[in-house]
Amino acid sequence: MVNLPEAAWSDQTTRGRRGIYCATDDFDAYRASVNETFYPARLEMVSGAQRLSDARMLAVRLTHMTVGVVRFGTDVLIDPGAVSGYHIDVPLTGSLHTSCGPQTVVATPELAAVYTPGEHTFLSRWEADNTQLAIKIDRGAVEQELGQILGRPVNGRVRFDIGFDLTTTAGKRWASTLQLLLDTISDPGPIPASAQVAQAGHLERALISGLLLNQRHSMTQAIRDSGDGSDNPAAVRRVLGLLEAAPGAQYTVGDLAGAAGVGVRQLQKLFLDRFEMSPTEYVRNLRLDGVRADLLKHEPGCTVSAVAFRWGFNHLGRFAHYYEQRFAEPPSRTLGVRLGEKHRY
Repeated sequence: MVNLPEAAWSDQTTRGRRGIYCATDDFDAYRASVNETFYPARLEMVSGAQRLSDARMLAVRLTHMTVGVVRFGTDVLIDPGAVSGYHIDVPLTGSLHTSCGPQTVVATPELAAVYTPGEHTFLSRWEADNTQLAIKIDRGAVEQELGQILGRPVNGRVRFDIGFDLTTTAGKRWASTLQLLLDTISDPGPIPASAQVAQAGHLERALISGLLLNQRHSMTQAIRDSGDGSDNPAAVRRVLGLLEAAPGAQYTVGDLAGAAGVGVRQLQKLFLDRFEMSPTEYVRNLRLDGVRADLLKHEPGCTVSAVAFRWGFNHLGRFAHYYEQRFAEPPSRTLGVRLGEKHRY
């Protein structure tokens, strides 16, 4: 289950700096704001209410998607017709009765709704207690990511099953990436702006590839078939060369597969066979080893956060968890003990 970072609703500075914020009981004004942020749509109140109740929207436009938290506070219907991009609705509370083409679903916090472009989308009842994440994804970004997964260009749109079960192992993996993206774009902490943009862009692509790998769609079998290749040491060498040249760069698995000239599933199999770990684990361990080596140099003015950012870790909490898991001590201890001074972040 996905949780909304509290700062997204409460931090006025964050609202003004990073997103579009609308809070009003005026239905026409709120409808105009929602339509401008996502898709033009027919939007009507269906409960007999004359005004909205505690209606709020916070949306952030990123590189490949728009992510918004939307609440009406009364029952409404939304009819955007055949939308141009892919879209996902994830209720945080309440439920949503919705359809895309011939498929229907009642979305809940455990079951997201995934919409395919070019097919009529109709939200027949957005219930009053429904606060949800609305994720608008560029069609080109989805199809480009699929091309990298398959190792070949994609011709035509991908048709998703509408119901995405977030209680399954696959659903939980995808939801954890979404949670990390939400935490990243709402974090007013010490991460430099340029690093945060890079991290958000990386997580956007990870969220898209995770959707393609974890939710059933018209190209699911093609993805599975793409992992049947035999051993390919040249592909592995190309990936290792790329990582050696820029180990701190933000690569998705799709990037690595594209550099290797194979599909994502084949690359995963090659790394599991050769290194007994996934490409993602390999990259993370390579970066962790680099961080530790730099901390052990104890250069003047060295801080854990600066070294972590340099090696591509932009979420310090997760970085510290992985570091301690690998080296059995926190990174601040690696730096502090060797320096013989107070731990420094």
